[in-house]
Amino acid sequence: MGELIFDWAEMTARIGLDGVLYAALALAGTALFALRVLLVTLGAGGEDDVAGIDDGDGMQVVSLLSVTAFMMGSGWMGLTARIDWGLGPTGAALAAAGFGAALMLFASFLLLAMRRLGRQVTYDTATAVGRTGTVYAAIPARGEGAGQVRVSVSGRSMVLPAGSTGPAIEAFADVRVVEVRDDDLLLVERV
Repeated sequence: MGELIFDWAEMTARIGLDGVLYAALALAGTALFALRVLLVTLGAGGEDDVAGIDDGDGMQVVSLLSVTAFMMGSGWMGLTARIDWGLGPTGAALAAAGFGAALMLFASFLLLAMRRLGRQVTYDTATAVGRTGTVYAAIPARGEGAGQVRVSVSGRSMVLPAGSTGPAIEAFADVRVVEVRDDDLLLVERV
């Protein structure tokens, strides 16, 4: 019929049964990772919330991506430790488990960072009342339109629309926020 391309007995004798296990783990993890990347690229992959062991800070320690990273990392590291480094079964297992765990944590931290990037940040413009700021874009006289002012709101420096309570205020002038209207327009006066 033909020659077998893959000889199980020869492979097992050469790298050991654990080496074959590492090879299977590496190939399966890499295939799942490639499939995940393909699905995300095509728009079919959503957020990674398949498994939900959460540490309480929003970081999912166990997720599909982190398990795939563990499989891929431990498989390739175990194979490398057995074949290239010549380590025994125990040394290869420790190297594989350590590297797989490190990749798993790295994937979890990446997911957490991506979720934080997409988080909607809220702020309360009412916290600006009484604070001083700098006019960013000139503010016309009262009732003639709005300009912009840079002021601290909820602990962050922001540029927001502002109107004058009196005469026009030129750019770079120091102002104090005296009121916030319902439409979040800051009413300011020159300091």
